[in-house]
Amino acid sequence: MRFKLTRLVFSIGCFACILAMPVAQAADGISGYFAKQSPLNAEASVKASAISQDDPSIPDWLKKSEKLEAMLSSGDRGEVKNPKVVSKVETPVQGLNGFVVQADIMNDQHPEGKQELFVFYTDKSSRYLFVGMLIDMEKERDLNLMTERYVRGTLADNPANALRPQGMHGLVVDGSKDSKAAPVQFVVDLGHESGRSSLLNVVRLQQSLVKSGKKTRGLRIVLVSAGKDEKATGAMAMAMGYQKVSGDGIQRLMEFAEKGKDTPWMEPSRLRKEAKLKQAMGLGIFQLEDNSNQAMLARLDTLPLVYDTKGESVKYVMLPQSRQDWETLLTR
Repeated sequence: MRFKLTRLVFSIGCFACILAMPVAQAADGISGYFAKQSPLNAEASVKASAISQDDPSIPDWLKKSEKLEAMLSSGDRGEVKNPKVVSKVETPVQGLNGFVVQADIMNDQHPEGKQELFVFYTDKSSRYLFVGMLIDMEKERDLNLMTERYVRGTLADNPANALRPQGMHGLVVDGSKDSKAAPVQFVVDLGHESGRSSLLNVVRLQQSLVKSGKKTRGLRIVLVSAGKDEKATGAMAMAMGYQKVSGDGIQRLMEFAEKGKDTPWMEPSRLRKEAKLKQAMGLGIFQLEDNSNQAMLARLDTLPLVYDTKGESVKYVMLPQSRQDWETLLTR
């Protein structure tokens, strides 16, 4: 079943109502330690459309690659090559047009070149260039960053390649002490039964490898919510918050993934006695909403997703399909 990834609207005041709602019980697990994906529909609030280089709305100075290279190049960024306008953006500011430029960045870290996106704004006369942040102060959102993430999703051959989990909030399950490798990144929504059972299977396997004495990588869990199950959304937000305020967020998350509606720590009578509930919820809601918006802007269509880190490079990898495949990835 498909579902929409939408902006989270969640408050402490409505949490008692959410706790009373039914939620599907987590599955017993998927045989062979498979992690099962669920389809997802994403709708973004950013309005950007592809544009031809010959479009008359593009200012002449924005079409000239030499001028663009000069504007974009800096000592910190490196040398900029092959800039071109790839999208036009509708802005909420009357009379202000936005354009997204794609360019190759050459520097010591990326001598072969790395594609990056830049957002420019100009007035209707195309005489003035506006460079810098465009912040929606009411919603506290960086519109430049949202536009960049959205356009990256439209240009990617696979939406999973547009997501950058290293820039999202995550919970880290430690690996073995002798492992120096970066954690495997696991992006998941616990609002689906497949998400809960997949998380359980992967974490249990990772922990069993640690206990067996094998050199095992950590696992970084990146949570997002499609709003399918409000109780799951609340559980994920609280787990993220409690990890910050009391360090037991992962334990709470795993308990919810296993027990669903029967999770003891989510009972209303018990939550009312939690002294740090509001603090945890405040932190967790912000983090979960930020993650979910990034997933939405990347136009993801399935979860969970797995990313591997090698040096400074974080790349999407196909979801391992067996226990042996997972073990190979976690002990690499």
